[in-house]
Amino acid sequence: MSASGKTTKTLVWILMAMLILGLGGFGITNLGGSVRTVGAVGDKEITTQSYSRALRQMLQGQSSASGNALSFAEAQAQQLDRIVLSQLVATRSLDAETAALGLSVGDERLGRQIVETDAFKGIDGQFNRDDYRFRLQQIGLTERQYEEIVREEMARGIVQTALFSNIRTTASYADTIINFIGEERDFTWAILDETMLDAPLPEATEAELVAFHSENSANYKTPFLRKITFAMLTPEQMIETVEIDETTLQQLFNERAAELNRPERRLVERLVFSAEDIAQTAADAIAAGSTSFEDVVAERGLTLNDIDMGDVSLAELNDAGDAVFAAASGDVVGPLQTDLGPALFRISGVLSAVETSFEDVADELRDEYAQSRARRLIDTERESYEDLLAAGATLEELAAETMMELGMIEWHDRAEATPAGYAAFREAANRITLDDFPEIIELDDGGLIAMRLDAEEPAAEQPLSAVRAEVIEDERRLRLLNALESKADALAAELGEGRAFTSLEVAPRVESGLTRAEFLADAPPSLLVEAFALAAQGDTAVVRGADTVALLQLDMIIAPDVADPELASTRSLLESQYENDLAQDIYNMFVTDIQSRMPITLDEAAINAVNTQF
Repeated sequence: MSASGKTTKTLVWILMAMLILGLGGFGITNLGGSVRTVGAVGDKEITTQSYSRALRQMLQGQSSASGNALSFAEAQAQQLDRIVLSQLVATRSLDAETAALGLSVGDERLGRQIVETDAFKGIDGQFNRDDYRFRLQQIGLTERQYEEIVREEMARGIVQTALFSNIRTTASYADTIINFIGEERDFTWAILDETMLDAPLPEATEAELVAFHSENSANYKTPFLRKITFAMLTPEQMIETVEIDETTLQQLFNERAAELNRPERRLVERLVFSAEDIAQTAADAIAAGSTSFEDVVAERGLTLNDIDMGDVSLAELNDAGDAVFAAASGDVVGPLQTDLGPALFRISGVLSAVETSFEDVADELRDEYAQSRARRLIDTERESYEDLLAAGATLEELAAETMMELGMIEWHDRAEATPAGYAAFREAANRITLDDFPEIIELDDGGLIAMRLDAEEPAAEQPLSAVRAEVIEDERRLRLLNALESKADALAAELGEGRAFTSLEVAPRVESGLTRAEFLADAPPSLLVEAFALAAQGDTAVVRGADTVALLQLDMIIAPDVADPELASTRSLLESQYENDLAQDIYNMFVTDIQSRMPITLDEAAINAVNTQF
């Protein structure tokens, strides 16, 4: 059979599987006999069955991809139902175009494809008409309906094959990206510091500080404050009320005995053989030094990961345990009998026994139990706190009548005071309004908090006197960066006149074979970008960062290595992606052209009727 025939056969089998999957467990007849279509493109109807089937396939596909069941309401919120409908419109647009072009599939070819569909074959491997009818009945289709679907699918495939068969991409797309990610640069660079200036940096005058503060006053504003009153109860506050007796601690210790006390263990690799004599021959060769344990493993077509048992106890090794535990780390012992047959064991490491006394962990167990008990006590009190707030109690009254403690905070994004460390508090503090009533919020550690926004204080500019030290530091940093940049410009000019980088009064750093993906810890963030922006050997650039100034000179441009297997793989992926993108664009343009010439009707009432079945 031809390749195109095999492709068509595969498409028909996939179509059959999709029909079964899409209608499985769904009662299409619930829609009633009066609702048959949800729309049409030209004279090609979009049936309620096809729309319902496509919706179910979408829901099942989304659920399989995410691992979580997706409800129809959630799918609608993501507009997935409209996407399904648009895909059906596109499909029927192609069907309408194939009909207009006079393309179809003859009865003989249609029959051959159906007869060769595996889903309709009996136990003898031949087409079984009874199985054919039964499967179609299962999915609510008559033979005529199914054969029409297959006929249109095959005709549509002819058009799609014609669209996509002659797509050819140019090399420029992949070349451009490969050159970008694979090109390397050699360059020399240096960071300039204050000692390299021709003269010391003078101190700023008062007038300069005043001017700098005025020009940058937005940098010296107080933060926008939200003044919040809160009542909070944390496990730490409750711990003092938790009583713990020694019997409880001893019981907790006994429950964790397996974790706190572990027997001596070995890190072991086990290589199993089919016969004792084969295992003995391998052991003798290893002992004689004519081969190694690794070589024997490789000869068996295995890796060390395949035979790694991890850390095991004496009991877990059964009859082989005594010999393995008697050996030293690095030894190979055996052959020893195991449930899987004779085996050689290599000891990769020795793990000493871990023995922990009650006294060693009593304090840790006490703290752990107290925290857990405190969280449980808080949880039992939550409902009563909520009832008090619901009855109109203020935070002050709540703190007076319960174990919750009252506090206040001037909240902003950089606040560090309690309870700013809790993510739940930060989220609520940013969201709360002056009109909100306090409500109980659970904190990350199991504690509770309720809060009230008392006032908001807008950001305000601070006078120079309040931020003088910060202004002096910032103003000096700016002047220093300007001076260093001017010095770097002068040095770059000297390099341009032929002076060697190593003759400058800087500490040169030489980089070789760097790509755009590299990272230089001390360099300004844009240094690599600037290095790759240089066009020719010997070109220079001055790169200014937030706190540093660097001078660089390009030494060499290294073209991508066409023999690099990683780059070759990337090129193949890019070309494949480009072809797929072009194919999708061509398909979209073709369908759009069809739809501009064909009348499209949608029955929203029928669509909603189908949607209500989910």
